[in-house]
Amino acid sequence: MTDYFRKRLARLLSIIPVSEAVKDKVRFYYRRSVFLLSKIFAKRQTNMADLKQNYIRQILAIPELPRSPQYVPYDENKSSFQREPQDAKLIAYYLTQFHPTPYNDLWWGRGVTEWNNVTRAVPQYLGHLQPRLAGELGYYDLRLEQVMQRQIELAREYGIYGFAYYYYWFDGKKLLAGPLENFLKNKQMKMPFMLCWANESWSKRFWGSNSGILIEQPATEKSYQSFIFSVLEYFADERYIKLNGKPVLVIYKPSNIPNCAKVLDYWRQICQQEGGWDIHIVGVREYDHSALNLLALGFDAQTEFQPSSTYAYSKQITGSMPLIQPKFGGRIISYEDLVVNKKYCLDPCKNTYRAIMPMWDNTARRNNEGLIYHGATPELYKRWLIDILNDTYANRTPEDSFVFINAWNEWGEGAYLEPDAFHGYAYLQATKDALLTTRSSH
Repeated sequence: MTDYFRKRLARLLSIIPVSEAVKDKVRFYYRRSVFLLSKIFAKRQTNMADLKQNYIRQILAIPELPRSPQYVPYDENKSSFQREPQDAKLIAYYLTQFHPTPYNDLWWGRGVTEWNNVTRAVPQYLGHLQPRLAGELGYYDLRLEQVMQRQIELAREYGIYGFAYYYYWFDGKKLLAGPLENFLKNKQMKMPFMLCWANESWSKRFWGSNSGILIEQPATEKSYQSFIFSVLEYFADERYIKLNGKPVLVIYKPSNIPNCAKVLDYWRQICQQEGGWDIHIVGVREYDHSALNLLALGFDAQTEFQPSSTYAYSKQITGSMPLIQPKFGGRIISYEDLVVNKKYCLDPCKNTYRAIMPMWDNTARRNNEGLIYHGATPELYKRWLIDILNDTYANRTPEDSFVFINAWNEWGEGAYLEPDAFHGYAYLQATKDALLTTRSSH
């Protein structure tokens, strides 16, 4: 290649009417440039070779189950968390995707669950923690009630007040409902709970493929009105979380509700008619929430949802990361910058429940197009949680001191409290420690 450019330059100099002295200078700077570029190219090649070698070592070390410096083992002799009346109510979102269903069998093949995504993930850069390897609970099947019972035991031991089960209802069709129905029937599962209606269509993008619609969430007023009848049996359960006697219902996509104020009024009428109680409806603040006043639309409260609530203030570090995937088209965010600079305090809003995420990395679902919060650690998560607990204690009563955690078991999005092979029980321990630390502040 350099010989080609040298000949082209010689031909060009032979026809340009300039002095030999000028031509000599051009030849000198050309040789100098070639020399410097060759040095840069050689260094880059060496760096890439070293990067690849280190990446190979990282991949080969996966079966050895390397542990985080902040790894925390399970202590059989530890004392469980003892809740006090004034403690904040930590609500962890709970995904029921971890069991085979007829729909997933049809769309993806028999037996496919969220674990198929989780275990196929690969690191996109040197130091990228993928795949996420399960801990005590293993790659569980939520058809087994023993699994759900152990999840409840762990959650209560470390200070989680309740679960917010994602609820999938599509104009009369329930998806992923088996675990929740088993929970409803088994009164021995002593866990407060609420529902979060994930009122959006499902697409193949959820599984890292194209965006073709799998099942549509109808956007008609009639369909949205009908939804409320499907949840009355849950509201009637003695374990359902209530605020001043009102069942708490979270709506994931408020902007999808047609004639929102009218629909919410209808829900309240039906609840009074069928159950004799009102409901406390909470809307999730969406990423572009500035034009949507949820309280004016009839919601009783709103909640942050991470990472969308803080994404606009987050520091992107993609360009500085040692990428090994040449087709990487995702975004890498600094979790440390988010916490150290308290960027979760930049957008206060009236009557808003605070929210937090222990980690976030949806590579398992989005392949090389993922959103990754790099540098998350149990200690940083604990610092963030302490801050929002103190904020909650300063602005709320014990009755409505809800703090939402994303999530208990969102493994495909790298957002979970459950024990894993790398961190052990560190995130659970950090949760408990934050609750105990902030008791003295209120």
